[in-house]
Amino acid sequence: MSASTDEGPRLPGMGLAELLTVRDQTDTDGRLLLEDSAPRKARRRVEKAGVAMKTVSCPYADSPSRQGGVMNISAYEALRQDTAEVLNGVAWLRDNYLRMHPPGRGTVQAFFDTSNLGITLPLVLFYRGRNPVLPHGQLPSYIASIFKASRGVFSAAVDMLNRSGPPTRVITAAEVMEFADRHGHFRRDETKRVCAAPTRLIERCVDVFVTGEGGDARRSALSDAVDFPTLWDFYRFQDDFGRMLSNYRFLLEKLNQAGMTQLEEMFGAMVPDGGRMRPFGEVTDAMVQRANAIQEGLNALLGRRPGVAPLRLERLVEML
Repeated sequence: MSASTDEGPRLPGMGLAELLTVRDQTDTDGRLLLEDSAPRKARRRVEKAGVAMKTVSCPYADSPSRQGGVMNISAYEALRQDTAEVLNGVAWLRDNYLRMHPPGRGTVQAFFDTSNLGITLPLVLFYRGRNPVLPHGQLPSYIASIFKASRGVFSAAVDMLNRSGPPTRVITAAEVMEFADRHGHFRRDETKRVCAAPTRLIERCVDVFVTGEGGDARRSALSDAVDFPTLWDFYRFQDDFGRMLSNYRFLLEKLNQAGMTQLEEMFGAMVPDGGRMRPFGEVTDAMVQRANAIQEGLNALLGRRPGVAPLRLERLVEML
């Protein structure tokens, strides 16, 4: 699979929600990228096609938060085959990131950004405007495994960024593992599902994210699949939108706590924005404009045709 997108017709633009979402896509082995988190219809489809989804009780005593939880052992067995490619691919993401941000070496911020880049990776490949990777059966399994590994540690990265010291703080893989286990990031309480990889393998992967040890970027095939500057620019658009939506959600919650429940009555309320107070209606208009600029920017970056329908406030509220 080549990173080149110069051949083939340009595809039409896509909406922002679709561009930022993995849904029912599968890799070359037919496995869902989202595994147990994929839509039920997609899970039934792949099981019917013979893709194993065997579950067992988690036996890992060295990870107390997971012990006894339900884990998809079939997903781990598939990922295990890609271990070397995953570690090398993570090293490739980290090395390219640090060329742009050398002061971030070993920091919480770098861990957050690099794991997020791993989640972003298939979005660029599936949604590019020329010769996209087909949604079913074409994405190399090692790229799907990088996505899964990145997704598996990302919630811990977010939590560490939010409440565990400054973003510039240098961390270790052992520290990440202890934090993730203590705060339940390897277990979904609503489903009792847990990460199926052995603790030592997770720590090896985290170590590459944090220190680069254990992976060799030069051996990764990712450079043949994706252009890093494009991946980075996509991530920056995505991160910008995520931060903007998070701030808007925070303001909405504050207004709700003040007794306001309808958007119409909120628009006249004064709220903090960029160091000054502004009517919530103005903040809302600016948010909609910025979201549409991000949608246009992502479509242009991916080489898709212009002309996608503008986002309306109602659609953005659904994305909160």
